[in-house]
Amino acid sequence: MTFSVLVIKDNQPRVVGILWAADEARAQAAVLAVCPCREGEKVAVRKTEDREIPLRIPDVAAPTFC
Repeated sequence: MTFSVLVIKDNQPRVVGILWAADEARAQAAVLAVCPCREGEKVAVRKTEDREIPLRIPDVAAPTFC
């Protein structure tokens, strides 16, 4: 599943990242391990997709990676 990582301050949520996890409990645990909160902030996750978002590359031209 794909989750949005939100930082909530003064009741205003702000998306700060996207992550993939098998379920919401694992997503929450991962966010708490790497996203420390500042005073007055809260970190949360919100499910955005039931699956991974695939990378689609058009087959007309070969991709060039830097």
